[in-house]
Amino acid sequence: MALRVLGIVCVIGLAMGAAGVAYLWPRCSGADCPSVAALRDYTPPQASRVFDGQNRLVAHLAPERRIVVPLDRIPANVSGAFLAVEDKRFYRHKGIDYRRFFGAVARDVKDLSWSQGFSTVTMQLARNVFPQHLKREKTLKRKAWEVVLARQIEGEFSKDQILEMYLNQIYLGAGLHGVEAAAQGYFGRSATRLTNAQAATLAAIPRNPSFYDPRRNPTAVIQRRNLVLGLMQDAGVIDAAAANEAREAPLGLAPPAEARGRAPYFIAAVRRELRERFGADAEQQGLKVYTSLDPQLQRAAEQALVAQIRAVERGAHGRFRGSSCSGEKVANPDRCLQGLFVAMDPDDGDVLALVGGRDYAISQFDRVTQAKRQAGSAFKPIVYSTALAKGIPITEPLIGPGIGAGEGGYYPADHVADSVTMDMRGSLRLSSNRAAVNLGQRVGAASVVAQAKELGITTPVKPYPSTFLGAADVIPIELVAAYAPFANGGMAVKARIIRRVEDAQGRVLWEARNTRRYVMSPAVAFLTTSLMRDVVDHGTGSGVRQGLPYSIPAAGKTGTTNEAADVWFVGATPDIVAGVWLGFDRPQRILSNASGGGLAAPVWGKALAAYYTTHGAPAAWTAPADLVTASIDRHSGKLASPGCPGEDVRTEYFIPGTEPAEYCPIHPDNFGGWVDRTLRGIGDWIGGGPRPEKPPRPKPRPQGMEPWTGTH
Repeated sequence: MALRVLGIVCVIGLAMGAAGVAYLWPRCSGADCPSVAALRDYTPPQASRVFDGQNRLVAHLAPERRIVVPLDRIPANVSGAFLAVEDKRFYRHKGIDYRRFFGAVARDVKDLSWSQGFSTVTMQLARNVFPQHLKREKTLKRKAWEVVLARQIEGEFSKDQILEMYLNQIYLGAGLHGVEAAAQGYFGRSATRLTNAQAATLAAIPRNPSFYDPRRNPTAVIQRRNLVLGLMQDAGVIDAAAANEAREAPLGLAPPAEARGRAPYFIAAVRRELRERFGADAEQQGLKVYTSLDPQLQRAAEQALVAQIRAVERGAHGRFRGSSCSGEKVANPDRCLQGLFVAMDPDDGDVLALVGGRDYAISQFDRVTQAKRQAGSAFKPIVYSTALAKGIPITEPLIGPGIGAGEGGYYPADHVADSVTMDMRGSLRLSSNRAAVNLGQRVGAASVVAQAKELGITTPVKPYPSTFLGAADVIPIELVAAYAPFANGGMAVKARIIRRVEDAQGRVLWEARNTRRYVMSPAVAFLTTSLMRDVVDHGTGSGVRQGLPYSIPAAGKTGTTNEAADVWFVGATPDIVAGVWLGFDRPQRILSNASGGGLAAPVWGKALAAYYTTHGAPAAWTAPADLVTASIDRHSGKLASPGCPGEDVRTEYFIPGTEPAEYCPIHPDNFGGWVDRTLRGIGDWIGGGPRPEKPPRPKPRPQGMEPWTGTH
């Protein structure tokens, strides 16, 4: 009875197994069936292309494509490395290694998993050239297709032909197909000249090309390379001495392809975003990628930044104690003085230029989008805009005799004496630390933190007094984008590098959305910009004017962190918002006297000056109609009386209800002085002298930018 039951169970099991095989077994008809004969003419997928803001081609993302090399020109250590790790019985099976297959099945049953692979070189070749039938997902149906196609390939081609096609078509990451393209792309040499270590490195990649990327994960690649070297030794490809010597070798990578092209950091950022949106093989999908890159501004920024870094290294700004990296060979790239520049359109966040470091060949780390650094005083406009939004007028005294320290006893170092009375305009112009802390404590740390988040800062900003001085780490591109509302009338934008992506047939696959939203009133934005214009024209940011003429309206703020480890200038014109940073990747003093005004501001000015040589000067910002003006005595912050000297009187803007109501108490009533100024004014008018200029035509409001409604 037991034997009968066992027999019935076996029959049922076999029937179910046969039904499963019949269900999973590949079937197709007509033109849908893959033709193994087509392998002779196979070419890898089309490279994706990147276009600039004027729709001009900038780069192919897979420029190497496939470089075909006959098998007899591929060294034994290269072919042997791949066979040792991928298919050591390649010449002894007919497309399927049954020994490996049953071993994998046994381990999977034991572990109750689907983790063991048994793909041979022939099966991998089928997977690479017939992706429409063999998807990347790990399924039994895909394996069945691999088995069928591998058997057909083995019947159509010799073993040497199969190995040659495999080595010329295997995808090895970074848009590189085949060992020759990969050898040139990673090591800058032909596959015929690869060392044992380099051959093993290439053979380490196919297991997971996106993870075993020598530039992104060098430690993991070295570990797997050393495993491959052991397998090469076991297979007799190399001896023990050669394997040990190769294990000690560095990766020895050549500069990436981007370093030899235009806008390398920008193109690398495009590549990263495409992989996030379209997968690891986005470079080979034949995509057309439209960006906002302005090549002229990009080149000008690269040149200005590198020129300033080299000037610092040769001592033009003071004694430099770091290592110079301006020569042809750089001994320790991690110790090089670095910098960044990024510029965007303040109206929509389109990135016009992105320079993530001094030299892409030295370092591929993008400091614009991947670094986190203290902002220093470049954070202060966020504090000031918060105060203006809460109704504190520009004329409010922040430091000076009789003005005490803020709550909590935090009393930072300052280069402005306590004996000098300064309002918001003077304090920001000279970057007073105590003024920023006093102002921040008046409005509250929580309000400043909330304002930073509204402006697009995503890194943690703690409600501490030191936050008012830029102690929090920020991502540079976010800090620059946070200045966009000051330039565009109060609307926050998100930086965007890619505008639109199309497939090879021109169908739109993805398009950047408009994410503008009001985060402050146009009045607050204008007032903050007005303060920062003084910084550029008369304050710590005057280094901008070393390159940028006064005919180009500009506003911004310098920043210098403790020990002069970071120097910044972030600012805007009416149609560009941009930022510059210099420093070391491992923070240390740049120079004893390093400052954002001395090192970063000139780079900003020279880059934008080059841009405006071929672009018209923008109209200056105009005050919103709801602001009011008043003549103010700059010492008292009150309405100017007839006795105030003319040089002490300035016209100031106010949000209605915040303007002063009292007259200056400092100067006695001097009717004669008032009469003198009045008569001179009448004389100028009669004689055709200075008159109020007609305000420049305001910049047209971009489509979709709704008026301020008073809500965020």
